[in-house]
Formats: sequence, C-alpha cells, structure tokens
Amino acid sequence: MSQTVLVLEDDADIAELVSLHLKVMGNEVVKGTSLEEGFRVLSERKIDAVVLDRGLDDGDGMTLCQQLRHQHNGVPILILTAMDSESDMVEGFESGADDYLAKPFSVIEFQARIRALMRRAAVHNQWHHIPAEETDAVSDELSVGSLLFNHLEISPETHSVTLGGKTIDLTPTEFSLLCCLAKRPERVFSKDELLSRVWNTDYDGYRHTVCCAVNRLRSKLERDPDMPKYIHTVWGVGYKFREAATLHRL
Repeated sequence: MSQTVLVLEDDADIAELVSLHLKVMGNEVVKGTSLEEGFRVLSERKIDAVVLDRGLDDGDGMTLCQQLRHQHNGVPILILTAMDSESDMVEGFESGADDYLAKPFSVIEFQARIRALMRRAAVHNQWHHIPAEETDAVSDELSVGSLLFNHLEISPETHSVTLGGKTIDLTPTEFSLLCCLAKRPERVFSKDELLSRVWNTDYDGYRHTVCCAVNRLRSKLERDPDMPKYIHTVWGVGYKFREAATLHRL
C-alpha cells in the first residue's frame, strides 16, 4: 500500500530530488515550502511521514515538529537540513524529531532512514503491508505479550502504553525504544546497539539521537526524570530498563 510523505523544503531542486527517491520507493509525495503549508496539509489529509527542512520560507521547520508533538501527533518526522552541528541535531531531536540527516546526504542512507521510519510507523498503526525483508524485525517486536511493571503496562501487540491507568502518547520511535529496553530488564544496551536496533543505523555520529530519545521517554514516564525509576543510565556503557517489581508477561 502506498504511503504519503509530506516534504517541506524551500529549495526546489532538493525537494524534487527527495520526492523522486520517495516515489521510487513507492510513496506518494506532497510538497510544500512553508510552515503554513505544512500545517494545512496535515490538517486536511492523512500523512504517514514528514521530511522537514529547518530553513522554510516562513520560519524554522522545528516549530512544526514541536507543535505536532505538543498536540500528541506521533507522525514520523525526519529533519533534513544543512544545519549540521551537534547542537543543531540535539535541538532537532529534543523538538521531537525521529531522525536527523544533514545535507549533503547520501541517497542510500536517506532511503534507509525512511524505510526504518515507515516500518516503525507501520507496526505502530498495525498496518500489514510491510516489505518481506523487514518482517523478521517486526515479528520480533510483536512476539512478546504485554509487559507489566507495577503501574506501567506496555503492550507490543497494540503498541500502547499505560501508566497508572493513563494512556501515554509515544511516537513510533519512542515506543520501539521503550519496547527494546523493557523486553530485557536489567540488560544494558550500548548506544550503538540501540542505534542499530531502533534506528537501523550504525553511524556513530548519531549517538546523541539515543540520548535525546531517552530524555523524551523519561519526561513522559518518570515522575522525576532526574531520578528515573524505569530507564537508567549506566555511565560509560549505555542504558537499561529497571523496575523493582517483578516483570509479568500477560
């Protein structure tokens, strides 16, 4: 099934290049050059992913990202921009972006990132039109029953999370990260492992991607993110999921 990608890019040549490769992958593309167009398209039709430049005609694309997350809209977002410093990337991830790719970019890497975003979104929405080569990863994620840690319940089958009976809104990437950690309590995952398992990349320049995603998860799950109960940092190594209560598989 064709999926629809919104491309917000003010450079016509780059927009055309990105659109071409998205169409080659079998996607429908809607293009825009401004925040105003982006908000309008997102309000009028179903969008499966967004490729977002930061330097749009009427402002920083990160504004759209922040507002969507504030509205609990979990549409996958890939920021594609010439702003390539580490601080720029951290800002992008902290705004709620799922991935960040700097220009100039490799077409092969761009396509791989989009496939990974689409796969996570497809599982998150219980779609069943996933390419055959990706079904093993999806099956692994869905093979575990519900996980219950005291007041926190994680259901891989329905891609839902509740805390104290209240539904917690997570993006597909945030859910995949939480599920990866929670399925193996006390097991320490390095940032490189999480990049490979969740983001489908081994580029070490994106390790801060993991840090930002963990921080976002903590802000949603932890009463005090500075004193986490569930997601713990193992300094110099990575992260692990821990809960004092016994794990129950429902």
